[in-house]
Amino acid sequence: MTHLLHLPTLLRLARQTLTDPREGARYIMGLNLPRRILMQFYLLELVLSAMSSVIFLSLAPMPDGMAIPAETAVTYTAFEGVIGLIIAFGAFRIGQAFGGQGSFEQAFALVIWAQFILLCFSVLQLVAMVVLPPLTDVISIAALALFFWLMVNFVAELHGFTSLGLVFAGIIVSLLGLAILLSILFSAMGLSLV
Repeated sequence: MTHLLHLPTLLRLARQTLTDPREGARYIMGLNLPRRILMQFYLLELVLSAMSSVIFLSLAPMPDGMAIPAETAVTYTAFEGVIGLIIAFGAFRIGQAFGGQGSFEQAFALVIWAQFILLCFSVLQLVAMVVLPPLTDVISIAALALFFWLMVNFVAELHGFTSLGLVFAGIIVSLLGLAILLSILFSAMGLSLV
């Protein structure tokens, strides 16, 4: 398992996952990592994500000298952490409801892996911000599209589904349901999502 802490190995696996997401998912699930190890990787990924966000906010040009406090990155990362757990649980439970066979640990490992790949894109975005700032928006859009592509393939592989179209539709419906649920919950607490 020490190879999972070797950055060149992780980057090579990430590149392979981009070319064949289902094979990448099989590899990650095949590691059979216990939940406590997964949680450690998840917390490490969230810390790295928070650091990336703080650097991004410090480099991003703000209109009229307006500054975004660093705490915003930490709050965003905490929110990202909760959403990641919800996505893992949803991928596990909803997939099982439709006859899937995947476990929560496998779903959690795949969410962590997808977030690691997106973290690599965040680093790429930071480099682009310094070298070629207009490219940062393109990378953001590509990362969002990539996230959906990875999750569709990961959920299909997790549960043994064959139709990527149906998996994509299921993810969209689930995300809409989650958005409505969060909106109702936030409204009941007197908060706003926007």
